[in-house]
Amino acid sequence: MARRYSLRLETRALGAVQILLALIHCALGVLCDRLFVREEKIQNAGVVPVLVIVVYSLSTAPFFLISGSMSVSAEKKPIRYKLISASVMNIFSACLSALGTIMLCIACFSFSSEKNEYVWSHLAGNMLLQYLLFSTISELLVTSITIVWIVRALHHLETGEESYSLSESTISS
Repeated sequence: MARRYSLRLETRALGAVQILLALIHCALGVLCDRLFVREEKIQNAGVVPVLVIVVYSLSTAPFFLISGSMSVSAEKKPIRYKLISASVMNIFSACLSALGTIMLCIACFSFSSEKNEYVWSHLAGNMLLQYLLFSTISELLVTSITIVWIVRALHHLETGEESYSLSESTISS
């Protein structure tokens, strides 16, 4: 019989937040593509090429979506392999979020208008970069919290269940 672990109920809510952040991340990537590449033909967002930002936002959304789905699944039936797979996907998502946070911080701080006049596309592009940065930081925080909760659950069996391995049993005399 599979061991059941005690995972916090809030993990399901954090998984749902990860799924929503993945959808927002994907939508912002599409908006960046439409604004920067297709409409204004802008090649760079500061130091970072626009194509890197668009590819990052569109390619990381599935990782965020899968890690959120696995977190929800692990909370519904917290058995060992689901917890391990959810923690692995959340670690991948956290690494991608950390990389994206660094890249988007550089892009946000170096993106500026070359002209001294009001250009709506540059202001909208700067706002899109800031929203992408906010969603990436939010994903990093949510995955970090989820990883901590899953690791705690893996280290503590649910109360009321006994372990049947020889290394954990004691012989009474």
